[in-house]
Amino acid sequence: MIISLWEALKPIFPKSLRPAVRLIYRRYMRLYCWYVGLWDRWQIKGTGFDSLPSATLRYRVHGSPHINGFLEVGRNCVADVDRAQQRIDQSLSSFSRILDFGCGCGRTIIWLRNLAPNSELFGTDIDSKAIAWCRRNIEVATFEVNSPEPPLPFPDASFDLILGITVFTQIGEDHHFQWLDELQRVVRTGGLVLITIRGETCWRTLDREEIDQIRRDGFLFRVTGYMKGIFPEWYQAAYHTRGYIESQYAKRFQILSYLEAGLDNSQDIILLQKR
Repeated sequence: MIISLWEALKPIFPKSLRPAVRLIYRRYMRLYCWYVGLWDRWQIKGTGFDSLPSATLRYRVHGSPHINGFLEVGRNCVADVDRAQQRIDQSLSSFSRILDFGCGCGRTIIWLRNLAPNSELFGTDIDSKAIAWCRRNIEVATFEVNSPEPPLPFPDASFDLILGITVFTQIGEDHHFQWLDELQRVVRTGGLVLITIRGETCWRTLDREEIDQIRRDGFLFRVTGYMKGIFPEWYQAAYHTRGYIESQYAKRFQILSYLEAGLDNSQDIILLQKR
């Protein structure tokens, strides 16, 4: 993909040219999503699904409009989540009510039923178009649109397990702790919250000064420009150190496990329990 090439070449590009490159990229992706979508009818055949999100929706949640990658990463993420649970001698099938917080257009939740056949499944996201698609096409779960800030539309202690996959990787520090506190509210005592963050494995595309900032402050939030007009500026790209996560999260939850690059060999998985 062009985005991968750009990230590799970015260090040698003058910063003054980067906004123009991002604009070209966004226009290219709009055209490319339209082109990929022309072939969806034939691509969906043989996947085992009657319908899948549009190329544009897939790009919004996955960073690529291609069906095979969308399905493969979603399946792998659910398998990685289940492996993380097994480290504490549990599995997805042991939870009665599961919330996929930031479910997007269902990349993960379409696979959850396979490993949690008897669980009540819920999904929520700020993307109303993605949620509208999920409501029309995914019958195994209940979906809600949430606002950019808490609260979620659920009572206290509603869930046994909450998944926050590729959510806290996108939000700034203020939103980060607001939502962490909200997940603490809606998970039951003794329940689990599994989230992912961009740890050191994900730093390879950053500038030297950005990496220095992470090491100094424990976190970095940057507006990438690639998703301008798609997502708000507070929902872009966040990076953290393990030490920062462990010190801040311990104030709110018991940290049961920290798996570096545990999600799709990329993002770190943190497994938390409400005291």
